[in-house]
Order: sequence, then C-alpha cells, then structure tokens
Amino acid sequence: MSKIQTKSTRVAFAEALSEVGRSNSKVVTIAADSQSRHGEFVREFPERSFNVGIAEQTMIGVASGFALSGYIPVVTSYANFLAFRAIEQIRVDVATESLNVKMVGTDTGFSSQWLGFTHLALEDMAAISALPNIVIIDPADAVEAFEATKAIFDYDGPVYMRIRGRKEEPILPIKSRKFEIGKAQVLKPGKDILIIACGSSVYDSLQAAEILKDKNIDAMVVNMATIRPIDEKALSDLIPSFTKVITVECHNIRGGLGSTIAEFISERGINTQLLRMGVKERFGMAGSDEMLKQAFSLDGPGIARSAEKFLNEKCGR
Repeated sequence: MSKIQTKSTRVAFAEALSEVGRSNSKVVTIAADSQSRHGEFVREFPERSFNVGIAEQTMIGVASGFALSGYIPVVTSYANFLAFRAIEQIRVDVATESLNVKMVGTDTGFSSQWLGFTHLALEDMAAISALPNIVIIDPADAVEAFEATKAIFDYDGPVYMRIRGRKEEPILPIKSRKFEIGKAQVLKPGKDILIIACGSSVYDSLQAAEILKDKNIDAMVVNMATIRPIDEKALSDLIPSFTKVITVECHNIRGGLGSTIAEFISERGINTQLLRMGVKERFGMAGSDEMLKQAFSLDGPGIARSAEKFLNEKCGR
C-alpha cells in the first residue's frame, strides 16, 4: 500500500476541481444546498459558484442552461437525491442532448453512515445507467478521484461520478498513471480467480486477495473505475482465462458493475461462472461504513470467504 496521506475521495474531488477551475474560466459549480463539497472553489471563484437551495431538479435545469451557453457546469448533491429526485431532468435536459454537464453524487455506498437508508446510495448507478450517453465513474481512492476529476473535464459530454465522504486508505501510488475514462487497471496479478471491483470495494478486494493468498489461492484484482463505457478489451483479454469471476461493489447487484459484467459475459458467450457481490434485494440501514460492509459480507474477510466457497463449487465446464 502507498504511504500517501489518508483522505476522502470527496476532498480529492474538491482539490482537483479548484485546480481545473484556475486554468479554465468556463467551469462553474452549482449546488443544491451545500456548497462545501466544492471546497476552495467557492472562495476562489464566488462569481462562478451558485446555490439553488434544496432543489435538485432546478440544479440540473440551471446546469443545462450553462452547458448550452458554453460553460462546463459541475453539480453535486447526495447521490440518492441527484439520481432519483432529478432523474427526469437528467434524462430530458442532459442525456437526450448529451450536454457537457458533470454530475457528482456524494456519500455513495455505505459512506453516509448514520444518516440512514434514505441517504445510502446503493441504487444510483442503476438509475443513471438506464439513461443513454452518460459516462459513469466510481474511483477507488483519493488519488484516482483527483485524476478522474481532471479527466472528466477533458471529455465533452455528460458524466456521473461517485465520491465518498469518509477518509479511506490509499491504494494507488501518488504517481499513478493519468486516469483514462474506460480503462481498467490490474492491481494484482493472479491465476486462480478474477475479482473485478469498483469504488471502495477495490481496497476490500485487495485485502481479500491477501487472505486468499494464505489459503494458496492466487486471485487477480482488477480496478474497474469506469462502469460505462466498460473496458471491453480488458474484459475480453482477462475473463476467458478464468473459470470463476467475481464482481464486488458497494451498490445493488442490479444495474451496476455486476450487471454490466454479466451482460458482457452472456452476450459474448464466454464460458465462465460469475458471482456478483453487492447488496442483494434489500435496502441499506444506518451504521458505520465498516459495520455495514461486514454485515453485507463486503469487507475483506467477507469477500475472501465468498471467493473461496465459489472457487470450490463445481463449475460445470
């Protein structure tokens, strides 16, 4: 693991936003109540910072107007409120016209912690992925969130990025390669089982791989930060070499990473078994990130147990 300072993806996003804002005067921010997510940008560029209050639909409408006027608007809100309260406006105003709006959902997965199930964003990717034209990114740590934030401004079109508010352990080195939308990254080679993860689940998957190593199971871990467009080349190169593949995400198993990989495997007729790990047929609940990951078997030990059991099941090949 890297020795960089532990920080949240939310802080890294704000730092990158300010850096981009200093070099690009077309970047504007629009908040639905809380502007704290935009960090120093609000203090440095008050004339480019707007707050519409608790009105996510209005926020998207205002952002669309800015985009049509040649600006690059960045909108932030709790991911659930952004993905569900404003879904009609995202569909009609942003997606249909492929407007250059950058949408950032905060406190995703279990990171909203004690705010309860209303704030636990476990279905947001499913909602956004139902709409065409929107890139979906779930960075693994602060390093990747920083680089991904800069990268989305080089992309001309709508983007939905997930970030988290709690401090997390770093995974990628400080001098990590420049983030490329749609590119997977093999973080650990392996030959026995393939684990594909996104967001905070990447760290837990790496922990699981270390546990499995002690059981003489060699797991490959892939960071799939971009859910759409998925890295089809990497999947085509990697998946056929494994009889067992696992996806891990702090999201419902429907409509996120697991569904995307399942569609890829089935549509190409790849002869492999897939286990989707995530939240299954239920809502979340209040609790700390650590407690909830353990409860849903999405921490390192839980992933390792599921992987070992899955690997020992008869494959049918």
